[in-house]
Amino acid sequence: MVGVSAPLSIGSPRCRRRFSRHLALALFAAPALAAALLAIGSSPAAAHTRLLETIPEDRTISEAPPERLTLVFAEAVDPRTVALDVIAADGGRVAPPTLLTPVGTDASVIEFALPPLTDGIYGLSWITVGPDGHRVAGEVVVGVGVVDGAGVASANFSETPPLDRALSVTAGVARYLWYVGLATVAGAMLVLAWGRRPAAGSPAKEILARSARRALLRGALVLHVGILVRAAATITLVTRGYRTGSLGTDLRLALVDGLGLTLLVAAVGAGALVLWAPRLSRARSPWTLLQAGLGVMALAAVGSATSHTAVLSEDRFGIWVSTLHLTAAAVWLGPLLLVGATTATGRWRARPGAERAATLREVFGRFGPVAVGAFVVLALTGARSTWLLAGAELLSGSGYTTALIVKLALLAAVILPLGLYHDRRLGWLAKRRPADGTAPVRSLRLEAAAMAAVLVTAAVLAGLNPAVFGSGGGPEDTQIATVGGAPAADDPLSLLSDAPPESLEECRDRTVGKPNCYRDYFAEVMRSEGADVAVAEIAALSDSDDHVARDCHQVVHDLGNDAAEHYGDVGIALTYEGSACWSGYYHGVVEYAISQFNGTELFDEMPGICTTAAEREYSFTHYNCVHGLGHGVMLNLDGDLFGSIPYCETLPDRWELSSCVGGAIMENVVSAQQGIETDLRTDDLIYPCNVIGDDYVDECFAMQTSWMLYNLGYEDENFAEAFALCDSVQTDMVDNCYRSMGRDISGSSLLEVERIVRLCSLGDPDFQQECYVGASLNAVYNDHGTAMATALCEAIPARMQEACYAARDRAAGTF
Repeated sequence: MVGVSAPLSIGSPRCRRRFSRHLALALFAAPALAAALLAIGSSPAAAHTRLLETIPEDRTISEAPPERLTLVFAEAVDPRTVALDVIAADGGRVAPPTLLTPVGTDASVIEFALPPLTDGIYGLSWITVGPDGHRVAGEVVVGVGVVDGAGVASANFSETPPLDRALSVTAGVARYLWYVGLATVAGAMLVLAWGRRPAAGSPAKEILARSARRALLRGALVLHVGILVRAAATITLVTRGYRTGSLGTDLRLALVDGLGLTLLVAAVGAGALVLWAPRLSRARSPWTLLQAGLGVMALAAVGSATSHTAVLSEDRFGIWVSTLHLTAAAVWLGPLLLVGATTATGRWRARPGAERAATLREVFGRFGPVAVGAFVVLALTGARSTWLLAGAELLSGSGYTTALIVKLALLAAVILPLGLYHDRRLGWLAKRRPADGTAPVRSLRLEAAAMAAVLVTAAVLAGLNPAVFGSGGGPEDTQIATVGGAPAADDPLSLLSDAPPESLEECRDRTVGKPNCYRDYFAEVMRSEGADVAVAEIAALSDSDDHVARDCHQVVHDLGNDAAEHYGDVGIALTYEGSACWSGYYHGVVEYAISQFNGTELFDEMPGICTTAAEREYSFTHYNCVHGLGHGVMLNLDGDLFGSIPYCETLPDRWELSSCVGGAIMENVVSAQQGIETDLRTDDLIYPCNVIGDDYVDECFAMQTSWMLYNLGYEDENFAEAFALCDSVQTDMVDNCYRSMGRDISGSSLLEVERIVRLCSLGDPDFQQECYVGASLNAVYNDHGTAMATALCEAIPARMQEACYAARDRAAGTF
């Protein structure tokens, strides 16, 4: 009968095809739904932690062997991921300790029962591994009973195994493959969906459709391989982090309590997509593609649930924000990748130009709304992550924003302008313009390459803990014990003494406790002679002492911690000069101050940090405190000058605000001279002073000449060029720029009067007086006296002497 279908037999080919299609859909949808549920249930990853206290304390002697070791962490950790080795002074390992802390829940206090210890010196080496493979480690030196007078043999402390490093790199590469596969699948599905709409066909359009079908198959395969490799690498890393003694138990923990199960479910879902892709590429209904798209988006949620980009807010909602962010990038990049690959083929180039242009106009006319929506989602979700990061993670010493800024810069400087240009040529705006028969293929490929670079950055961000990415991964973030192979010390008892070593020779020969020895030595210099003297000695040793040269920043960082505790007031500790070794001293002092506060609290506490130093208002001590605060905040924001200024703006006094901003600007230059990324440019030596707000342009030019001369060189012939740059700045800032030149000339001349006079005379005669003023101020502050400044003022032309003497007296009055 017409209009009535015959009943399907169970064994008919049509029934088998329908059953096969439904089975593949179920295989794909079920894991995707499970992945989504896992993403909903995923808790935030454990934050970067650090050791606060140990019992027994480091470097103590117990008459009776200690029965247990207690480790107190700043953040809760999984007890099963904390390992402890007891190492004798001869490098041999003692019987393994026993974990006492109950497992099952994270804890900030971890306890171990120690094995029986005979008289001697021991290094208690601990390490904790997070669910993402990040390691935090250190050692505690203790003595037991009557310490043997024999020498201390070399101790063998393990570093990160090469296999673990290789696995981390492999996981990162696999993550990027997964992103590329996701984008390729998304692009192919969109192009196929657009091709299902009624429209006049053409050979060029069919070529694009065939490319989309191939891309769907290949993209699904790349996505599947990426997930499989990432799952294998991550599960292996986390398994190696557990040390229960049973490989089966470690693997089970990595799967159940780690990210392994989530990744495996994602791999199953991606595998189902590979099986379903051939049928999906020939689907006749856009609704089928839409359903598949929702499944792919669920798989994207898995990637967010297994990385740190989702937990910046420390809530589960962040996973879905990250999913939207990743999906938006994929649907923007995918069609661009597909079009870029298709237009490079010989079959495409063989078609007439007008036909090719018409096809691209049709595709990008439909792509326009998608690109706009993707950009809005990227902007909103990216702004949320940036806001959350600025509130908490930046203050923990994170450099996570370095990669984040790369993403934003690519979006703002490359991708958005190209997108607008392509919309004008091919999209919505093109409908109001006559067709010219051409298409901007090269710039389309450039936009695709820029979006691919965004995905590279996203892959880096997803695999890194925001609390530890910045700071260059330095030792101050990980607390890794430094162990050398030097000869044994003559007196092992000295390792346990609270008395500081008499000389650094004692420290150089140690294998166990070497970092503690250096710390004790410089702490004693700080207590007896001042923190600035200790910093200067560390800076001098960085050229000759292997330990200081390797860990210079960490050494002064520890000194900053000790100084803040010794002086009893962070404001006082910041009054000492500490810019050597990447300004680690300031970092350590301010870390001590801000460790008690979150981002909002620090804004509230900033005005009170320098209260003690301000008892003598506007004194040199007061200045150094608020100036050092600017250094420290700048360091904790990973060189973000414009992000540091709002913290300084919490200070109630305009003079304090100016001094704090001056410290941030000085740190901007100091860090740049040490190879750290800051807000400075080599192609514009006046930047950022030519863009900074009017309220701070004065402070900016007061330091900018140091950056000019660093790039031009400090040879005599280069100073004339630097003066020429000062002459080119805005009129009301020329005098300030000349004063800054005077300071740099005075410093680089080691206060040699004849050279100072000769170099200052290279500038415009109308402003030379300001150069001598800057040199006079620097001479006073450098020597804490007026003798050198007086000699300078006596040697310059008479008409400029009054201003020179006034600057000298003004500086001396601050002491």
